[in-house]
Amino acid sequence: MVGSIAGGNRAWGSSEEADVHAQMLLEGTKSHTKKELQLLLDGMGASLSFAAGNERLHFSAKVRPIHVNALVGLIAECLTEPTFPEPELAVIKMHEASNLELESQNTNAQASIALTRLLFAKGHPNYGEATAESVTVLKSINAKRLREVHRKLLDRCSLVVSMAGDITAAKAFVLANSHFKVLPQNKVSFPKYAKAKLSSPKHTKVTIPNKGSIDYAIGITTGITNTSADYAPLLLGMQVLGNRSGFTGRLMATVREIEGLTYDARGFPAGYNSTTDGYLYIFASFAPQLFEKGRASIARQVHKIITEGVTEEEVRKHAGLYEARSRVQLSNSGAFARAAHDMVVDNKPLSYIDDFPKKVLKLKTAEVNKALKKYLLQNKLSEAAAGTFTQ
Repeated sequence: MVGSIAGGNRAWGSSEEADVHAQMLLEGTKSHTKKELQLLLDGMGASLSFAAGNERLHFSAKVRPIHVNALVGLIAECLTEPTFPEPELAVIKMHEASNLELESQNTNAQASIALTRLLFAKGHPNYGEATAESVTVLKSINAKRLREVHRKLLDRCSLVVSMAGDITAAKAFVLANSHFKVLPQNKVSFPKYAKAKLSSPKHTKVTIPNKGSIDYAIGITTGITNTSADYAPLLLGMQVLGNRSGFTGRLMATVREIEGLTYDARGFPAGYNSTTDGYLYIFASFAPQLFEKGRASIARQVHKIITEGVTEEEVRKHAGLYEARSRVQLSNSGAFARAAHDMVVDNKPLSYIDDFPKKVLKLKTAEVNKALKKYLLQNKLSEAAAGTFTQ
């Protein structure tokens, strides 16, 4: 079972506050304490978790069919009756403080956050919250605000629930309707934002002492959403360059296998949905003494794919890999529930799950090369790096 309601980072104004809010939903309700909730889930052999997305509060659950009614009721209870108890909030804040300390030392996280802040303006869904900002927000979080904002965000009209497994559609609808009808109706709105504009390249370094590697990220905004006709060929072109799911991309074949400069180098479209314009993201990790060589190697591969293009063989190979991976990802009921949920949230028909991979299979080499030339502009790429620099 996968579901969500309006909420998340943009509704709260902070990814840190949204994360804490989501974690607190299993810390106690008016009807059950945290321990009682845990015992109920254990008694059903069920799992349940809440998580914050950009514009949604997500929940994910799994249970045997005999207990599905009880579990749906428990989810509704967590949404409508959370108490946000102070002692549990204090513990979660302590854990979060430790996580943020680790994040501040994570070169990959710091490079990625820094890049999004170069590419997007504050308020855009893809603009990352700096770790120092999250620390400040965390200190200010209190139970009173969590209760107040939660009440305002609880909106039955925004609810999406997807179930997959040994259950009929009719029964799933009855269960969802009977348990979630208690949710109030609120008109949840998000701050408006402008699509990112293509700008001159920007550069930043985040110095983190005593690190054995430097994480390097480059990217560029595209101004398009995943509904654009250019999205599929651009996605496939980026897979040829830096296949995120395997070793078949050019970056891994050259920067790692031939030149031996890194253990990992990939590239892909990021931050896209039907209403949000995303960006092209390329990353790699280098030893400090190899950073400049690695950076130059990435640049050579980007230049080559733009100027020489991808081959017919590469297009057919990677289109087949993408389609096969899409089928493998739907290998269990949880994956089906997730896919169906995501299609509805992203304003797409369920048939899109099958139709999009078929569309990728039909792409022509000329379409892929045209998209790469149009959006992967080397002289406009911004770059961010995090780690210990030798010069």
